[in-house]
Amino acid sequence: MEKLSMQDATFLYSETDKVLNQIASLQQLELPQNTTPEAFITSLKIYLMDRVHLLPYLTRKVKMIPGGIDHAVWVRDGHFDINNHVVEIPLEAPGTFAQLEAKVAELHAIPMNRDRPLWCMHVITGQDDGSVAYYAQVHHACVDGMAGQALTLTLTDETPEPQTKHCPADFIQDEDPELGDLLSASFKNLFDFQANSLERATGVLKAATKLGQRLVDPSKSFGALGQTTPKTPFNHAIERPRSFACTRMPLNDVKKIGKTMDASINDVFMSLCAGALRSYLSRTEQLPKDNLIAGCPVAIPRKGSFDRGNSVSIMSVDLFTSIADPRVRLLKIKGSAKTAKEVTADLAEGFDSNVSLFGLPALTRAASLANEYSGASETMPMPFNVLVSNVPGPSQRLYANGAKMLSHYPVSIPTHGLGLNITVQSYCGELFVGLTACKKSVPDLPALRDDLAAAFVELKALTLPDNILEIGVQRSSSAITEPAKSDKTAENLHKVA
Repeated sequence: MEKLSMQDATFLYSETDKVLNQIASLQQLELPQNTTPEAFITSLKIYLMDRVHLLPYLTRKVKMIPGGIDHAVWVRDGHFDINNHVVEIPLEAPGTFAQLEAKVAELHAIPMNRDRPLWCMHVITGQDDGSVAYYAQVHHACVDGMAGQALTLTLTDETPEPQTKHCPADFIQDEDPELGDLLSASFKNLFDFQANSLERATGVLKAATKLGQRLVDPSKSFGALGQTTPKTPFNHAIERPRSFACTRMPLNDVKKIGKTMDASINDVFMSLCAGALRSYLSRTEQLPKDNLIAGCPVAIPRKGSFDRGNSVSIMSVDLFTSIADPRVRLLKIKGSAKTAKEVTADLAEGFDSNVSLFGLPALTRAASLANEYSGASETMPMPFNVLVSNVPGPSQRLYANGAKMLSHYPVSIPTHGLGLNITVQSYCGELFVGLTACKKSVPDLPALRDDLAAAFVELKALTLPDNILEIGVQRSSSAITEPAKSDKTAENLHKVA
């Protein structure tokens, strides 16, 4: 039995009928020669069972504390069955990439079963290129983005030959605690939190001191933190149906663009998102005069390892969507991101991901339900317009059960007031971008994906004019700037130069 931290548990308490706090990745796989999808799935179950002892979340389920007096706990699922977690999902013919994106959106709108460990490996078959795909899903209560990348390495190999991990035969045991054990552990946790209040107060005082110094220093600012956000189609209450679209771009080109502007990869990517959002909203005359603000998750150093759990804060970055010139916009975003990192570092002194107060889970749960049923997100101002995440991923080629991993698209979480989430993660020399949205908030998400592709080509042409012809997929410029008109165009567009 292990207590969840406040930050982990909040992803459980804040989940509602329309807000589903599960994250995932879409990974296309090239099967070994002479291997059928059916044989691959059968051996995949054996492959994963050999590794379940390495990742606690694979065999643990959630146990809530009666009355919501304290945070939930993880307990071992004594009835764990791999067949509940590895499931084949066939596509209908012809099995295009657009169909694959639609299937991911459909699966991402299904709540996870809390009576089991909170993960599932949907193996999607029937693609027209002969490959299979993972929609690898896990609840955000189990991991954050950084921890998720470490988990990916545990569930894959660096060679085509699968490596044996030797799971102990008696590893899965029933550890379902009695009510008395749950209550005893809860009161101990609540007492320990209060006993350590002096140490936490020291951290809060340090953070307050740094923020106070920033407030009186004319050479410093709080950047976009607290800046008023304009209303966009993304900033309303959401419904459950999801939409998903994805694209990819060479990491080396993004690095070159950054080098010419003395900017980081993250600065460049946020600039591309800003350009895409500007084009998308301008097309329907919905671009606000005020700049859009991005909420960017940032990892906070934790005391333990990065193999599980959440340790994340969110910084505010001005996207300067009012600026037409991509180069000027990038430089402005670079400055805003620099300030946001400094402010986040100041706040991190007082960051505590494990707040424990009597009845806090019940109050958090009640607040989440009240927000959904009252429609408060329609009238309350949001701190951000869109969530933009950048997660460093594996640089080396990986293999899953002998199959070559060809892609690594992230699938993330829309929530009330934030109906659009754009996440990028690197893998094997490329950046893989996943756009996840409430279908009502962004009904034409592929068009925004195409705008992101166009923003990349535009910025590359302005900063790397000698290299603009290095395009991996041949197409006309109109095919990039206009919404896809066919499945074939949509399929090509996910492979950006």
